[in-house]
Parts: sequence; structure tokens; C-alpha cells
Amino acid sequence: MADAMTTGNIRNFCLVGRNGAGKTSLAEALLYASGATNRLGKVEEGNTVCDYNEDEIERRMTISMAVAAMLHKGRKLNMIDTPGYADFVGEVLSAVAVSDAAVLVVAADGEIDAGVDEVWEMLASGGKPAAVFANKMDRANVHFDEMVAGIEARLDVKLSPIVIPGDTPEESIDLLSLKKLRVSGNRCAAEPLGTLDGKAAKYREKLMDSIASCDDALLEKYLEGGTIPEAELLGAARKSFHAGSIVPLFCGAATAMAGVHPLLDFIGDYLPAPGPLAQGPGAQAADGKDGGMFSGIVFKTLSEPGMGQMNFVKVCSGKLAPGTDVYNSTRQQRERVGQLCQVQGKKRSDITALVPGDIGVLVKLKATKTNDILIDSRLGRDMERAPKPIPFPETLVDMAVYAKSKGEEEKVSNALSTLVMEDPTIRYQYNGEIKEMVISGQGNLQLDILSARMKSRYGVAVELKPPRIPYKETCKGKAEGQGKFKRQTGGRGQYGDCWLKIQPLERGKGFEFVDDVFGGAIPKNFIPAVEKGVVATMADGVVAGYPVVDVRVTVFDGSYHEVDSSEMAFKIAGSFAFKKVFVDARPIILEPIMNLEVTVPDDYVGAVMGDLNSRRGRVAGIDRVKKRQVVKAVVPLGEMSMYSADLRSMSKGSGKFRMQYSHYEELPAHVAKGLIDAHLKTKQPED
Repeated sequence: MADAMTTGNIRNFCLVGRNGAGKTSLAEALLYASGATNRLGKVEEGNTVCDYNEDEIERRMTISMAVAAMLHKGRKLNMIDTPGYADFVGEVLSAVAVSDAAVLVVAADGEIDAGVDEVWEMLASGGKPAAVFANKMDRANVHFDEMVAGIEARLDVKLSPIVIPGDTPEESIDLLSLKKLRVSGNRCAAEPLGTLDGKAAKYREKLMDSIASCDDALLEKYLEGGTIPEAELLGAARKSFHAGSIVPLFCGAATAMAGVHPLLDFIGDYLPAPGPLAQGPGAQAADGKDGGMFSGIVFKTLSEPGMGQMNFVKVCSGKLAPGTDVYNSTRQQRERVGQLCQVQGKKRSDITALVPGDIGVLVKLKATKTNDILIDSRLGRDMERAPKPIPFPETLVDMAVYAKSKGEEEKVSNALSTLVMEDPTIRYQYNGEIKEMVISGQGNLQLDILSARMKSRYGVAVELKPPRIPYKETCKGKAEGQGKFKRQTGGRGQYGDCWLKIQPLERGKGFEFVDDVFGGAIPKNFIPAVEKGVVATMADGVVAGYPVVDVRVTVFDGSYHEVDSSEMAFKIAGSFAFKKVFVDARPIILEPIMNLEVTVPDDYVGAVMGDLNSRRGRVAGIDRVKKRQVVKAVVPLGEMSMYSADLRSMSKGSGKFRMQYSHYEELPAHVAKGLIDAHLKTKQPED
């Protein structure tokens, strides 16, 4: 398919929208209408092209983006179906980045909520022209006029209706060509519309107004009542769409194939071909030739059992063929392109080349991963001429991961390494401060699916828990005391004796150890052992099992035995002494405090502020950014467990937040008591 294709005949587009809008059903219908498939798959039957993973079939939802190529009227259409849940925003960002246009799918019978705003803003910020497909028009409770008004109000746009519903579910009206369309199976028959009246006349006028308003000469002719030639009208519509001046509206029902054929024609005829900017620096005009030296971006990596590692690449400039040497400028490593494929869901077929603007799959590269930039090896490390990486968001949710079976920690780590490679919005690391393996992502659903894939793909069962909060212990007072360790075992004994003083330091100063021993009460060679005992005890904590910080410890006296004293004895004595004096120095627990910014529509500001108050948060201010409010607050990290899910619930999926560490503060006594009591229950009696 791609071998004989030129850049001018390629169309790259993505289907975006909220979960449940019917994006995958529309993808299936477009493939069927184009003849790329010979049957119409259904999500509920688990046989669609784009949702082919076991967990997608089981959950009936898109989790990973899927690429499907098709031919239509001599053009290659690279379609990317994307997830609708906010947890998988990285997949949408990747798809939008490599697409030249988008189709926003909305459910005609559903609420046009704030989540659609986020997707629309993503398209606008990327400068991508977009059309809207109102799906599920065959539902009984759909009111067309109200739906159009709702979309326009929510997105703050003026829609240009091109295809509207007809008198029956099988019928639709193309207002651009003035034809009545009737679908039957995979066939769409068209006939002249005849007299315009009622709804058709109203929306034809709306369409003409929006197109004419984008061209002064056309607008003058239209206002004067002159006839606008069809070629001139279609040309103006295409130009306006590319500029983002109009937002075409299509209506239909994907599962019934209604409205699908005119959308497919529009995609092929009106969507922009990859241009010089889309091709990237170093490219020439999109004339179907080599387009300069090669550059491309890897926007998706998959590593599925039996399929090997696959890197999805958008060729930004130049031509890519098997046997080509390329330079991974992200990892500063050379790669040789072996097998080159195009895909239709999980089905892949070998091709001999990718031209500028095309999308394909590189199989079994050694080091390349998602968001890596590949360039012609002759460019070396010339990053100025390379495409820019995709700006993925920071993680929002942390969970500790534990193997359900002992001894499988290494298998857990290996499985995570592979799965995280597929999704750059997930991170994992061992947190030495809390002594847990922590995975971080965009939401709990994303991490739950990650753990399920570890079980199904790699046979590793794990449990996810909220990670331990990195509390710390310190003191507010001064104290001194003795620690003595004496043991006689029949031969040489053990003897160590030291006196310690403890006092608090300023927050953030850490730890100071002072040797103030005079007169040789403790020999100099044993002083470091005392410090080691103190440091080891501080790391484990005293009153609640958290590290001790911000204290000065002074050793000022003690005694020793010429035969029985040893480094080990003084280390133990130092530990005993520190535990004793720390308890007498008014110990407290410190909790991490975070800077929090929550972005929500006006309707949810009150709910967010009330919720933050219940979490011991302090609101510092509210700012307006475009159509939303940004609530700024400081809040204890210990109160933010499950906040991602809670915010989505209280804001109906429209809320966003970001959080950064600020400082440590004293934990309220009633909360600290719970931590201390829990530690005492798990503490083993000392010998």
C-alpha cells in the first residue's frame, strides 16, 4: 500500500473524544466503508480491528492507541484510534502529535462535558484542524438542535454542519453536495436533494454563512445573492478547514454505518496532506520525493509476546527503507532499520519504504523507544534539524507495588521495565526513603491495568498499595543520657559506655555529630563507632519507625574497658543512648507538605475548596486561566491518597491537578499518635 504512495496522497488523522463516544466503532465503520475489511466488527463482540488486546476486549474500552491504514480513492489514510479515559492521555498526545488533523467523536445522546474541552484544547494547542462527528444519532432521546447548541457552547465554536440526519436512521443529508444519502450495509446511495426546506434549509444557510465568512470575495458574492460555483465553494471550504476557520459537523451512527461514507470522503478529500512543517526541519516541499534527509519520531513502542518489539514511527522528512542506517539522537546510538511494516490493528504487513509524512512500524530495533528522535546518520548529532519530542505530562498518582509471591521481586522489576517502555507517562523506581518499589502514572485505572498486564503477559502477580508517606522524626527539646552495653560470654566480653546530649537543629539542617569527650573517657578510636550507632538508629527511627532528622548529637562522656571494649560494643552503646535521650527530648513527627494547583471549571471550585479543607489543606489563592479556575493550596501529602480519583468524581472528570514538594511541618499530635501506636504494635521486643 505504502510503496507506491506519495506524500501528497497521504492523510494522517486521529479519532479523539471521551470514553463511550464510539471512536472504535467509528474506526471499524471507516475501515469497512473503505473496503479495508470485509466485515463490520463490534466492540461488544470483541472482534474490532483497533481494540485487539485481551484487556481491551474484556473491559470493552480502548487502552492503547491503534493505527490502521486504509486506501480510499487512491489515497492512503493512516487512522489512529485513541483511548477516551484521562488516565491514557499520553496515548492521545502521541496520536495528536503525529496526525495532521483530527475527528472529535461525541455521543449525540450524552453530555458534552468538560472532558471534551480538554481534548479540544489539545487539538487547538497543536494547531490541528478538526471535524466533529456526532455519533449515535439513531438513539431515541437525541434532539439535534439542542445537541448542536450544546457542542457549540461547550467548545466555544461555531459549527459548520455538512452532514445532518435525514427522516430515517438510514438516511442523512449532505449539505455540501446537496444530496440525500441512504446507507444499506456497506453501500451508500446518493440522490439529489431537491427542494431545501425545514431543517435542511436552516443548516445549509448556517454552512454557507460559515464558509463565506472566511473569504471576503465569497462573502460579498453570497450577501448579494449571487450563485457560488460548486468548485469555488468546495475550495473555500477546504481552505477554511485547513486554517481552522470552520469546524465541520458530521452526524451519523457508526454501528449502523449511517453518515460514515461522507465522513470518509471528507477525510480523503479535505484533510491536509503532510506539509513541510509536518515533515520537520531539513525537509523540502511535500512533493512525494525524498523530502530531504531522513528524520522521524517514534511515537509508540510495543513489546508483545510473539510479536517482538515494534516502534511506530512518523517519517518527518526523507525516505526510510529497510537496510538504512539511522542515528538515534535521543540515545546517541546508531541503529540499522531491518523489517519495515504497516499495520492494521495487530495485523502487520511488510513494505519496502516509507515516504515523507507516512506512518509505519520498525521491528526489532535494539535501543529505540517511545519519543526517541531518529535522523539520517549523516546528520550525526545535529539536533537542530531533528523533530521535537512529544511533551508528555508529569505523573499524578503513586502506588507501591509488591510481589504476591516471595522471591519474584526481580521478575516484577523486569516486567515493569518492559511495560513502562510502552507508556512514557508511567514511571517506576525503588524509593529508598520509604523502602518500597513505587510506580507512578496518570490515574488508578492506568496502574490497575498495568498490574493486570504483568499477570497476563509475564505471569507475575502483584498487589498495589498506597505508598508509605515519607514522614520523619525530630525533637523539639534537649536531653542527655547514658547508653551502656556490657556482656560477658565466658571469654572476652563486650563493654561500651557513652553519654549523649541531643538538641534540635533548624529544619533542613540534617544531622551534626560532636565529639566533646575530654580526658580520654572514651578512646578516640571508639568515637566513630558511637556515631555509627547513632546514625544507624536514626535511619530506623525511634518513636514511629521513620528516619530522624535535624538534630545535633554530642558525645561528652563515657567509660571503657582495656580488654573488653570494642567498636561493636560502642556502636551498640551509642544506639542505646540515642534511643533513650531522643524519647526524653520531646520527639515529634514531621510530614511532607505539598504545593497543589487544581484546575477546574467554575462550577466545581466550591467542592474542591471544601474537599481541600477536609484534607487539612490551606487555600493560598485562586487564579483564572481561560475558562477555568486554578485553586492554589498547600496540603499534607498524607491526605492526598486517591486524590486523582476523588477529583475526577467531584468534577465529573473535568479537574486537573499538579503537585510538588514544598517543605516539612509538624504533624498534629492526634494524627501522630496513630502512627506511633501502629509502630508499637509491629515492634519486636529487644533482647
